[in-house]
Amino acid sequence: MENIVIGTILDRSSIRAYTDEMLTEAELSVLKKAALSSPTAMNRQDQRFAFITRKETIDEIEKAVVDTIVAGGDADFAERIKSRGGKVMYDAPLVVVIFAKPAKFAGVDAGIAVENLAIAAKSMGLDSVILGMPDAAFAGQAGAERRAALGIDEEFEFKIAIAIGHRATEKLPHEWDESHIIDIK
Repeated sequence: MENIVIGTILDRSSIRAYTDEMLTEAELSVLKKAALSSPTAMNRQDQRFAFITRKETIDEIEKAVVDTIVAGGDADFAERIKSRGGKVMYDAPLVVVIFAKPAKFAGVDAGIAVENLAIAAKSMGLDSVILGMPDAAFAGQAGAERRAALGIDEEFEFKIAIAIGHRATEKLPHEWDESHIIDIK
């Protein structure tokens, strides 16, 4: 059976290097629609999607994340980031940061939205990497100021992010471990 959606899901992998080619307005428009089309618990739709293409803003968020990791004292984690050139956004031309009001299923809703974005991007010939580390950039007073600079109201909190762009590296999808599936018949 040939199914383009399933093929897209199976072909996707996390890409950690991007070209400097910017996304077109048409690509951004489709990705925004994919984000807004994500279902939410009880149809709350209380997420905010910061679509960031301004390189200086992406770099500022990345620096805040790296600085927090290095200051955190986890030497292995800091070394891992340093081995990636101090990159957590990987020079992607688009970073989408998803915020939501605190609610029971807000994290689940954000996970659904970020997956919509990842699959939509892949289907358009783009690639992505889903990011949890930017939470460090939106913590504390500096994080509140950073959220405000993005136009995010104070009652919204970071949930997850995704970097999207044109890949500058090759990477195969991860191998499956079918022992992770439990069949209950």
